[in-house]
Amino acid sequence: MITIPRGAEFHERIASSWDARYERGGCRHRLGVFNSILDRSVIPGQCWLDLGCGSGVLTRELVERGAHVVALDGSPSMLRAARSSLDVLSSAPVTFRQGDAQDLSWAEPCAFDGVLCSSVVEYLDDQDKLLHQVSRVLKNDGVLIISVPPKGSLVRTAQKVLRRLLKLVGVQRYAYMEVSRFEIEPRVVVAWLGNANMHVDRISAFDPVLSKYLLTIFRPALLVCEARKFEHGRNGAVV
Repeated sequence: MITIPRGAEFHERIASSWDARYERGGCRHRLGVFNSILDRSVIPGQCWLDLGCGSGVLTRELVERGAHVVALDGSPSMLRAARSSLDVLSSAPVTFRQGDAQDLSWAEPCAFDGVLCSSVVEYLDDQDKLLHQVSRVLKNDGVLIISVPPKGSLVRTAQKVLRRLLKLVGVQRYAYMEVSRFEIEPRVVVAWLGNANMHVDRISAFDPVLSKYLLTIFRPALLVCEARKFEHGRNGAVV
């Protein structure tokens, strides 16, 4: 029997409504951010791992850009939603797999040209383990696209405060905060990824509320990092 990770248990409860979130508001804006990144990152015919694929929204984007995709998620309900969503693309080159994002032992070394990891690390117990697993399965100079929540995000901080206040009157809001716990200081992101043999090419800011001007003052809800695995011997790394 496959164990469902803690973060995946939370997403089991919201799988049926997940796709609808991308039709409006902050999630729609976030999809636009990722689409711009995928446009410059995905080459037709490449093999990509959608790590924490959810209901398959970004899996579809990878497929539409010509990638062959392994879509992995810990939530059976999310995987069912992803399969259903992609059934309309009858020839879609997608393999679905249920499993823990922190355990990629099933994959061969250097198996993927790219790994997409959107809104996953904050739900895990061991972020460093995930990064080293990703480094192992990426080809040399392969692409990692990963989102991370920065410490001090204005929106996340406000949600935490409001969540505590509402709890005092018996109201539950922002339930994802129960399982979304990892945050990182922005100034250490490059070194953090570097420890897993990743060189950061670009970092984009995403926030569902703040304007571009306000993002020059306040920290965003997410940082979306574009990185590449070191080539052999590059920057002194041993791959």
